[in-house]
Amino acid sequence: MTTQRPFDELNLWQRIYAEHWDEFADQYRQAHDGFIPEHWEENVHKMLGCGDIAEGYYEYKCADCGTAKKVGFTCKSRLCLRCYKVAVDNWLKTSRNVLFEGVIHRQVVLTVPTEIRVLILSKSAFLKVFIDAAAKAVKELVETWRPKKRIRPGIMAVLQIHGRAGNPNPHVHLVVSEGGIDKDGQWQHCHYFDTKKLRKKWQFHVITELQKTIKGTAYAAEWKDKLGKMFHEYPTGFDVNAMPEKGPVERLVVYLCKYVSSPPISIRRIEAYDGKDVTYRYEDHRRGLVSETLPATEFIGRMIQHLPEKGFRMVRYYGIYARSIRNKMHDFVADRLERLGRNMEKVAGFFAQKRGLTPEQYRAELESKFGDHRVRCPACGSENMRLVAIWSRTAGFIFGGDMDCGPPDTSGWNLAEQVETQAWFTVQRFTVQRLADFEHAKPKMCKPDLNHAKYPSSFHP
Repeated sequence: MTTQRPFDELNLWQRIYAEHWDEFADQYRQAHDGFIPEHWEENVHKMLGCGDIAEGYYEYKCADCGTAKKVGFTCKSRLCLRCYKVAVDNWLKTSRNVLFEGVIHRQVVLTVPTEIRVLILSKSAFLKVFIDAAAKAVKELVETWRPKKRIRPGIMAVLQIHGRAGNPNPHVHLVVSEGGIDKDGQWQHCHYFDTKKLRKKWQFHVITELQKTIKGTAYAAEWKDKLGKMFHEYPTGFDVNAMPEKGPVERLVVYLCKYVSSPPISIRRIEAYDGKDVTYRYEDHRRGLVSETLPATEFIGRMIQHLPEKGFRMVRYYGIYARSIRNKMHDFVADRLERLGRNMEKVAGFFAQKRGLTPEQYRAELESKFGDHRVRCPACGSENMRLVAIWSRTAGFIFGGDMDCGPPDTSGWNLAEQVETQAWFTVQRFTVQRLADFEHAKPKMCKPDLNHAKYPSSFHP
């Protein structure tokens, strides 16, 4: 894909796509009757423009030494390795508002045999029931452990659709609360996970849910009998791993977020790129550290095939963490947990002690890795940076810069046009002034209708 940016501005990941995307796209279209997923091209275009000040930027000025710094707009693409760290931080903050403090959580990983992975990956609808089946299996296991109490746990499900090598391997990571609310509204601890029972329940739910979903579709003829035979071919059920390690949920959440917020590999795992071939390494469960060399087009195909469709949710919540339930029960559950004395500091202390850290050191370590991403002065390192301008290629200056000239001369315009234009400038200036009071805020301004001939023209500084 062509880009006007000089290569020294692109990281290695971007360079591979910039030099070989067009070739890959042509090969893919030839093999698929001229079709290529629209969201693939959209994300590649966004990723190549990430941080490019020609597309738009925030300009800051250091209040201590006066040095100016321009920060390009981020693309927020799931294909971008620049934006992934911010995505981890945002998701960690979201999860803290969902998962109850003071509760120890367990990671449960559920996988399926190789022969049905191609079906699961063929449509978003199949991925959706795949995640739902995993949550149903665990909820049913917990409920049947003490059937008279009818315990409802909290579950955060994270879908991963690739293995460490970038190969197709759909599986589900569940973050499960070791306890839940019973029918009487009391918190009940649940430390026991019978993996033998869970294997069978997981197999039953994923097969039956897929059978229901393919019914009446073109997939039914090929897969109806194949799915039914899975019960006989795998009499002990499908693979399950219920991690026994207990500790603060933040570390587990950050670990899982890396899978859904970024491509299958990081830049540091790319060992070499000579303009034609890419060599990268990964940790194989059986073979240990493995290095593999692929043509650049094949590398792109292996990485981008795991990009989910726009709007598909890779993270879902169930049980008492489901949105419809958690808002009603959050205060109630938090009160019960406080009485039991299982607060977050005790959990942090438990895990930090294993690593020779105090709870305070553990907290500081988390914040240093996934902090607030403040803008710092390139000259003196100060964080005292003030926002002085915002510029967009499509909307021009929306704060500072060209905006200082004020509204255009509206003489000769009709009354409606004058009122509309003056109102737009008034709202923009008021909003920007309010947001600019927060030094580290990044205001998101409402863009004007660029098709309106009366709005002021903008130019690149």
